[in-house]
Amino acid sequence: MDRLQQVGVQQLGDLKRVFTREWPKYCKEYYCLDTFLELYKKDDQLKDVQVYALPNLELGIFVIVDHYQIFVGFLEAEQSESLFKESLLKFKLYGGEQFASMPKRYFNVANDIIQAKNLKLDLDCVTLSLVLSKEEALLFQVEPPAGFSLKPVDIDDAQVINDQWEWSEPDSLSVVRRQILAPDGLLAVLQVKTTYKRRGFGQLIVKEFARQEALLGRDTITEVVPENKASLGLFTKLGFKINDQCHWLMTEPPKGVR
Repeated sequence: MDRLQQVGVQQLGDLKRVFTREWPKYCKEYYCLDTFLELYKKDDQLKDVQVYALPNLELGIFVIVDHYQIFVGFLEAEQSESLFKESLLKFKLYGGEQFASMPKRYFNVANDIIQAKNLKLDLDCVTLSLVLSKEEALLFQVEPPAGFSLKPVDIDDAQVINDQWEWSEPDSLSVVRRQILAPDGLLAVLQVKTTYKRRGFGQLIVKEFARQEALLGRDTITEVVPENKASLGLFTKLGFKINDQCHWLMTEPPKGVR
């Protein structure tokens, strides 16, 4: 069997197009690849990022390693899952990695790999993936309240965003900067400062974000933990529909490593 091989910008683009099939079933994989493709166009020497795929790109089998995060994908077809599993078994994992934003169709393989490599699962966070079509987003009317205006975030806003982000970590500023440099149809984080909550700002931002994405020809996707009833209610009220269930699987790091 062929082994996973590192791929470049041209192959990334070809791989991304594979996941337009059965839209929006594979929208998570499509936008994941789109993000890294745009990043490579801006910086083809990305540190700590490696993209791997099987030579037959039509299978859609890929693995992206971004620091400790792992993103995976394949097209559901006969033998796809077994090929994907064989590919991952040959992949080096040491512990402390996170299978990030992973649709449930990959869960069994990822869990089997974790066990086969004698790693311990530290976290299994389940989220709901929701999607809003570009056609629906173009119907939004967006009008900020008096005294406020809307503007796109830029790289100078990264520090403020990171400071306010509830999941902020010592090295998360680079992640925030990267998302600003290469945005896509994924609305990854929605957060409103406490002093401005319950004034409709969250809904305003979601509508404008989705509208701007739609003008670029993109649907908008987001993830919400099922227990977050407020966020789930907000997105469903705006027309988002549940498209999938996702998992965030974190393995325990080796002893002495944090």
